[in-house]
Amino acid sequence: MSFSSNEQLISEPVSPEEGSFDFASMAQGMPGVPLSFTWRDTEYRVSKILETRKSLRSCHSGSNEKYVNKHFFKIETETGEIMTLYRTRSGSKKDNWTLYTIENRPQQPSDTAPMRIAVLVSGGGSNLQSLISAQVSGAQCGYEIALVIADREDTHAIERAKKHGIATALALPPKDVPRAEARLAISDRVLDLAREYGADALVFAGFLTIMSGKVISEYSNRIVNIHPALLPKFGGKGMWGHHVHEAVLAAGEAESGCTVHLVDDGCDTGPILIQRRVPVLVDDTVDTLAARILEEEHIAIVEGVSVLATRLAGKI
Repeated sequence: MSFSSNEQLISEPVSPEEGSFDFASMAQGMPGVPLSFTWRDTEYRVSKILETRKSLRSCHSGSNEKYVNKHFFKIETETGEIMTLYRTRSGSKKDNWTLYTIENRPQQPSDTAPMRIAVLVSGGGSNLQSLISAQVSGAQCGYEIALVIADREDTHAIERAKKHGIATALALPPKDVPRAEARLAISDRVLDLAREYGADALVFAGFLTIMSGKVISEYSNRIVNIHPALLPKFGGKGMWGHHVHEAVLAAGEAESGCTVHLVDDGCDTGPILIQRRVPVLVDDTVDTLAARILEEEHIAIVEGVSVLATRLAGKI
């Protein structure tokens, strides 16, 4: 019996579940295919019988009569496998069922390749971890992390990336130069790395360096930042980390949250992609408010990057 080029030959026994046979086939004189069986310690359930066929053998006595040798059943399982099972018809009650082949279905290409991102970090990398976790979970997030870049040495974020086999690099400021010059040097280094790794977009996940130069124009509308406040409130120079939460509490705000936005040549001024809100409680401190917002950041950064991926794919 031949099999097609897209089928993998198995020829291993399976264990039918008692009482699971296809009685409609049995009523036609065929050995009803088991609708539930175990192979390699995994249970499979039949959702469809796609095809039946049989092979014949000559009579052992030498006559010209032909007898059914095997009944083949091509089936589809509830989990999507296409399998061919057969049972040899020797007349013995010990006849066993065999998994003959599994069809190797060609993979269907996705509508678009995932957006390749370079994630920029400065500290512990909990937002980076959220991006990594969404990617490795198999969720349809629309992106893949090509590179993680840090603007300082010995960050835990870099260790998170390495643990998951993600490429890492440093974009360190040169020593003894003015701040504006150091920022431009970091920005140019980021641009070179993004080009080298084929990044479609940049994601600032707790990245503290304010970018400048060619990277802003070359990646226009493709740079994402997350800010721990509800922009346009409490944004701009000096508004980072605990400074933001101190300002929110001092202003007596009833709510705060986080914003994922596109980066332009201003500071926290680009178009907003996602915002998530939290209440400001009467007894909040900087630390308790920051912790509550950080939980929302972990959700928002994945949502925001996914929105950008959808936009770049032309789906919205």
